[in-house]
Amino acid sequence: MADLSTQNPCGLAQRVATALLRANGGTTACLQMPPLQGDSTNAGQIGLDAPGFLSLPLAPAVFRKARIAMQDGQLPKYELLISADAVTAQVTQMQLNSGEALFAMACGVVVAGKLFLIEAVSASESQGQAYLYRLLLQETCGEWPV
Repeated sequence: MADLSTQNPCGLAQRVATALLRANGGTTACLQMPPLQGDSTNAGQIGLDAPGFLSLPLAPAVFRKARIAMQDGQLPKYELLISADAVTAQVTQMQLNSGEALFAMACGVVVAGKLFLIEAVSASESQGQAYLYRLLLQETCGEWPV
């Protein structure tokens, strides 16, 4: 057993996670966020103008298939590993409290032009600080307009 009371968090785990994600073919995922302000025009109020989404880039990230489809019609599951440094930057920009709040607000994630829905979020921590976020994603049926 190690005595963690004398250790100060120095960000080593965050730097290692970021380096490993980059070394393993790191890509960029875009978190799709609802617009911060509604459309106040008449056409926007009755739904004629579709609202746009904020696209927040998260990099480095590693995207991989987590589970194969076991039944007909079942969509495969995917896993997205994201550096906590990237999440922290977006949390600060959006003026939120945590990475979990950021992911709770998100409408989905776009990776390589495909939209995925977020099913679950977990964070790996070292000395009380997150260094890696893991998102379990489900594929949607359509393409995301670029």
